[in-house]
Amino acid sequence: MLRLALLISVVSSLPALAQKEKLFAKTPVVFREEGRDRQFAKTRFAKALTEGSEDPNCVQLLGGMLMALAEIAPTLHQRDANFSLDPALLNAVQLQLGTPTGAAQLGYEQVRTPKWAALDYLQAMVRRVLIDKRLPDAWLATAEALNGTVEIIDLGKLKMINEKLTPIDSSYFTLPLLRDRYELEVLRANSAVTADANAAFRDAYLDREVTWGNLTLIDTGVKAQARFRAGKKKGPSTEQLGAVLQGYPPDPHANELQYTKGYKPPPPVTLFVHLQPRQFLDLEKVPRGRRMLVKGRFWEMNQAVTEVEIKNALLFEDRDFSAGLVLADPNAVAQCPLAVNDLTGLAPSQPGGFKH
Repeated sequence: MLRLALLISVVSSLPALAQKEKLFAKTPVVFREEGRDRQFAKTRFAKALTEGSEDPNCVQLLGGMLMALAEIAPTLHQRDANFSLDPALLNAVQLQLGTPTGAAQLGYEQVRTPKWAALDYLQAMVRRVLIDKRLPDAWLATAEALNGTVEIIDLGKLKMINEKLTPIDSSYFTLPLLRDRYELEVLRANSAVTADANAAFRDAYLDREVTWGNLTLIDTGVKAQARFRAGKKKGPSTEQLGAVLQGYPPDPHANELQYTKGYKPPPPVTLFVHLQPRQFLDLEKVPRGRRMLVKGRFWEMNQAVTEVEIKNALLFEDRDFSAGLVLADPNAVAQCPLAVNDLTGLAPSQPGGFKH
């Protein structure tokens, strides 16, 4: 059985996947329902996703799981069965929604959380979305009802995959990786390369569906369109909704003493984004300087890879979890009757017929 695996979103640490032949799938992965998917549908947790819960302890559990699913949604891809999850969010799912060992590490020594593998259930939720090619309507209704209490779910991301799932080409293909590959394949190409390195690079990497995060919003709206590149590089219509964002690549020498006069850190990348008319985020409420992610079609770039163009794009807030986050109180999770491992058949033992 094909099972999902977690991909922590630190793609630069995976040099084997940096090769262009391994970044993108030759044919998209097709997900079909299997026995484990049917078993998940029979679990108490899956039924609660459909019907909701009045138990305040289970509200925290359901809210935390739907919040994690929402953060995964923009990065679901066609490359393979992996999905990406922010390391801090992964840690919170494991420790606050999962095992008793994790609860003890947080200082909740008295917690008796059932052996409920939160990540296994999260994987099953992702599989359901990939198989159906959309988020179930009932799950979205539950999330909307719960978010009035938990207030941690990005409903816009769930609404996006509820309407239709449009996977990107590869979540391994990040903006920093684009710059790294351009330097290696074009700028540092040796004299033995007989083909046009720049043209080959464009053929391999342009016209791809991407989700790029850790971007700073410079401006958005109709006026932002006027800030697009001048002359022939302007957008197709001055009335088109646009956005301008910037990404700041990591400086490899940021923690080093600089003895060379005039050293300059890597320049930022400016993204000129053509937005879809309908967004799942109220752009009027997003201030300049907010950390964002963009999901759209990588369409064009300049030779220095300091300017790129994205078409048919959606904007979402890119939430920063580096300072930590609270998904749920492990004490509450311990009291929720949904947190019983009825997915793998390893639920806690129950009293037998002769035990009174």
